[in-house]
Amino acid sequence: MTIAFNSIQSYAEADSTSISGDAPENKVLAGTRWAPFISSSPETSLILGAQATHFWRPILQPDSERPSSVALTGLVSLRGQWRVGAQYDLYFNNFTWRIFGNVGFERFPLDFFGIGVQSLNSPSERYTPETWRGSVNAAYRLLSTPQGAGLSAGVRYEVRADRILSRVAQGMLESEDIEGANGGVMSGAGGFLVLDTRDNVFSSWSGAYIEAQSTVFSPLVGSSFSFVRHSLDARYFQPLSLFSITHILALQGGLTVIDERIGSSNSALNAPFYALPSLSPLRGILIGQFADRTTAFVQAEYRVPFLEVFEAVAFVGAGASSPNLETLTTKGLQAIVGGGIRFFFDPNERLGIRMDIGVPTALGGLPRFYFTFGEAF
Repeated sequence: MTIAFNSIQSYAEADSTSISGDAPENKVLAGTRWAPFISSSPETSLILGAQATHFWRPILQPDSERPSSVALTGLVSLRGQWRVGAQYDLYFNNFTWRIFGNVGFERFPLDFFGIGVQSLNSPSERYTPETWRGSVNAAYRLLSTPQGAGLSAGVRYEVRADRILSRVAQGMLESEDIEGANGGVMSGAGGFLVLDTRDNVFSSWSGAYIEAQSTVFSPLVGSSFSFVRHSLDARYFQPLSLFSITHILALQGGLTVIDERIGSSNSALNAPFYALPSLSPLRGILIGQFADRTTAFVQAEYRVPFLEVFEAVAFVGAGASSPNLETLTTKGLQAIVGGGIRFFFDPNERLGIRMDIGVPTALGGLPRFYFTFGEAF
């Protein structure tokens, strides 16, 4: 949750060697924003942090186009977890090209629940990883749309280096043959395709977002592990007019597959346990629960704005995990229900904070609380 916000905006004239200083095209809107924040989730308890963002864009840029930006973030939790990092998002050639990514370092103790259905039968055990990570993505806009960023395709590279500093003696990570129990380097390259027709990236009322991505992790690019990760994220937002008030139906579906087949071979899968997808996008399920080589989930939200700066939300969701796509069925389906409220401290940009309560129908139906910035999707 953001508790303080300050912005400094300035108009700076660009180099006038080729364009007259009187031309409006020769001015750039720039600014710096900083925000200390408080948030909370079941995995972290209370988090204290701060973010500073510098942004810039041409003054004649349409409001629908996002500015270039660089952001620095740091946070620490009451459970001894901490993270520092930077994110960058840069646009070139009249927004035809976009380069974005991140770099960061963290020491973030988490719980390991086992793989797949073991999450229901095995007690969790604490482990502490130390992680360096970074990514770079380059996207080219193939098609503009009346709303949103349009259709883009691109290439990407990501790297992650882990050391496991501590784990439970004689626990699963120490006594069982689990890939990644000693850490290692994940290094992979791939491509992606994105269609974005959303009216707003912070809290969408209409449009769609569809991203398909594949990344190959291989020793050829310095990886300790060999596998391919395919993912699909699809979101749709539909405004509904009821009693002269615009309600919003928000839908999301996700699928991630860790493929053990490299080309035509059937090489053994050795993706580390911390790279396996889980069902944690469903509020009420913890990070790493029901992690396996293949996960799929769907969720729906019904959003009702009121008093101009608030929004009430009800949501449901369900998902399943499996060793592979062929065995993914509803037999091990996990479901959640919940609700929450939003407060938009900047209603024009739809910047806000949310508080959600998610209840898994399995795991004893224990309610879990989320208190953070932005919509869940």
